[in-house]
Amino acid sequence: MFALLPLLLSCKGFIDLGQGAEADARLTTDIYTWECGDSASGDLYEGAFSWNVSLEYAPDGLQDRQLPSGCVYGLSMFAYDAGSQGADIAGLSDEPEWSAGDRQGELRREGAGFYFDEVFSNVRTCQKADELMESGLTLEGAGNFSGVVTPTAGRIGDVSISGTAKEGVIEFGETVEVDWDAEDWDEVWIQVRQERDGEAWGTVTCNAGDGDGFTVDEDIWGLLTELPVEYINLYVGFQNTEVEELEDGQKIELVTRGMHVFVVQD
Repeated sequence: MFALLPLLLSCKGFIDLGQGAEADARLTTDIYTWECGDSASGDLYEGAFSWNVSLEYAPDGLQDRQLPSGCVYGLSMFAYDAGSQGADIAGLSDEPEWSAGDRQGELRREGAGFYFDEVFSNVRTCQKADELMESGLTLEGAGNFSGVVTPTAGRIGDVSISGTAKEGVIEFGETVEVDWDAEDWDEVWIQVRQERDGEAWGTVTCNAGDGDGFTVDEDIWGLLTELPVEYINLYVGFQNTEVEELEDGQKIELVTRGMHVFVVQD
């Protein structure tokens, strides 16, 4: 930051980082879900198998995750760092903390401007995902961003995948029909992911609009190249988003997401 000061001061007037129109930080709570069943009623619903919380801080340089109007190749929907303009939040004496209902945790610093907590991973619970998210998530101990709260979640009933997809397998190029029973979400998106060793080698992300279903067809496969991956995964993401402006003019994007994952990796 000190290296930047001469450049900033040499301009006509002083540029205050974080005063632009775009968000400067993003707090995201991600619940990953899989299909569960009620033994008494036989009803299917989305249970939580993994939960991550991330905080990104990059004044005037936050990585863009705005959904396309249609489908796009290579859009990163998940935070692994805060990007090239990531910066540590000023005034922190300890790790930022979060709370959601009767749960709480700490966000470890993973790099400049990036704080992360893997609340749990691959435990394959059948606790209803929307119950974990219903109160929103509150951030504390994060400087000026303390006290912000992610939006409450909508409801996710069940996500079903049918059509030509084989049980537990999606083949490259085949038509896949996806349907869901959900409500009270701002946006729904689909991501087709070619995965190997737990990493995405190729992705296409599509805005699913405001309907209750989506078809993965030849137009989407045409954006991908067939690669020697272990499997093709499919994410169905439901998200609610708000932007809050602080007294100092900085803005933070607050995101609550529930994501059905077709292939749950062991």
